[in-house]
Amino acid sequence: MSSSSKSISNNYKTSVLEEEEEFSLVVSKGRDLLENKAEFQTDEWAWTRDLDDGGIFFFCYLLIDYRQQTLNKNSLRESVHTLNLLLNKMVPPREKTGLPLLGEFQVIFTLYERLKREEMTWDDCEKYIMEQISEHQNSN
Repeated sequence: MSSSSKSISNNYKTSVLEEEEEFSLVVSKGRDLLENKAEFQTDEWAWTRDLDDGGIFFFCYLLIDYRQQTLNKNSLRESVHTLNLLLNKMVPPREKTGLPLLGEFQVIFTLYERLKREEMTWDDCEKYIMEQISEHQNSN
């Protein structure tokens, strides 16, 4: 392997590790918020205790919309579960897409922002996600 190939490989590994670290940091802060802030200790927020790491990541992102009153509590809950479902059902495995961890979430966030402006069928969502994945692959 040439030194430039090693450098590219090392840069990619560093980038992947940084993204995973950023993801873990957001999830850790989100869990800390949910476990320690009095606001989230009521029964109305019990659903957050069952979220996986992806759900916590989505929750942290959507909490901004909740705070800005774009989403109410019920919409926040539905949106977190829906985005997590979309991530798990529509985005192919990382090995097939080549997307980094945060790239997968970015595809879903892009879809979420579009869905806030217009209604889309499930098929349209799948098509849009595949277009976003393709764009991401072409940009790398």
